[in-house]
Amino acid sequence: MNTIEYYRPSTCDADKLFQLEQLCFPAPWDLEEIEGLIARDPSLFTLAAYDSGCAIGYISAVFSAPGILHIISLGVHPDYRRRSIARNLLGSAVHWGRQMGAEKVTLEVRSQNAPAVSFYSKLNFSVKKELADFYGKDQHGLFMSKKLKPVSATLKTAHYLYNNLKTVPKIGVILGSGLGWATEPFGEGETINFSDIPGMAGQAVQGHGQMLRTSADGKIVFVMGRRHHYQGYSGDEITLLPAALASIGVDTWVLTSSAGAIDFSYKVGDVMIFTDHINFSGCIPESPDIYIGADVYSKSLQKTAEQCLKKPHKGVFACVSGPAYETAAEVDLIRKSGASAVSMSTAQEALTLRGLGCRVLAMALITNATESGDSVCHDEVLSAQDTVRKKQETSIVKLLERLSQ
Repeated sequence: MNTIEYYRPSTCDADKLFQLEQLCFPAPWDLEEIEGLIARDPSLFTLAAYDSGCAIGYISAVFSAPGILHIISLGVHPDYRRRSIARNLLGSAVHWGRQMGAEKVTLEVRSQNAPAVSFYSKLNFSVKKELADFYGKDQHGLFMSKKLKPVSATLKTAHYLYNNLKTVPKIGVILGSGLGWATEPFGEGETINFSDIPGMAGQAVQGHGQMLRTSADGKIVFVMGRRHHYQGYSGDEITLLPAALASIGVDTWVLTSSAGAIDFSYKVGDVMIFTDHINFSGCIPESPDIYIGADVYSKSLQKTAEQCLKKPHKGVFACVSGPAYETAAEVDLIRKSGASAVSMSTAQEALTLRGLGCRVLAMALITNATESGDSVCHDEVLSAQDTVRKKQETSIVKLLERLSQ
């Protein structure tokens, strides 16, 4: 099983990155400089790769000027090279840069480091100038760059959120239809209506609060409502708000969905942890230049969820476009595909957040147990919330408290 995970390091990871820095570079940075790379700042992005908790690679990027993203460090443990880790790290950093308005990405590399020069060249970086003695006497460098297509809508939304939230929350939670009750145990911090957020005005779906709400301690931000493909939104429009929050530093996500059970053993009020998804919707957000198909959902977060939730199922989730609920034939097809629960959301958000270097946990809260030939309506989904809450509220609170520690 692949044990490598990518997520933004915290201050307690500084020593791990410092040890990695010493392995990767002939003139490593000191611990204080590494700690500076981990600081939360909307113009700075640091992402690390971990194998069973050990740091095996990291990248740091900063905006050297408006519209110019500069890669200041990229290193991978010698034992883990040629496994696409560097490409994944770089892809996430560039994707973040584009979300924050980058029109160009630049970097320096040692002239003598032929594998690194070849790596960047294959990713369409071109040499712009030579840097004599850049790394010391007779240690020359190359300045390389490539053009990017910025995602300006995310930048506006991210700036608004950074300026209007007192602190950057640690955990982001997207709530599915009727799940607004999940915010109540955490108190009420700040509330921002979607209509006040740049790019987020639009029609609400019944059962969605259409607002952001932070917990009383500011550690959790609840996204109370989401966009759907059936409303006419593109993949990037669906994921605009979580992408903006991720871009300013909300790096651990819990995605919830009110879902129908395809597995006959599931009952109303049960919870299923996503191990993977099948996106039948035909709608995807713009993807970064990294390989994320096999590891969208964090293995370590799945393990934590198993410890906190009440008798959770684990299974594959099917995302469909909606708004019509599934026919009997479609239910049979989805079941035969290997999925155990189905809904009209979540997959797009998971892809975008994983591409931005976030850890993602997703859960389907079962609001209707579908047998072949059964009919379902949105009112039924909403009316099942009392059962869902009774079964799962205590364990969901336990999970979010554990993650926010």
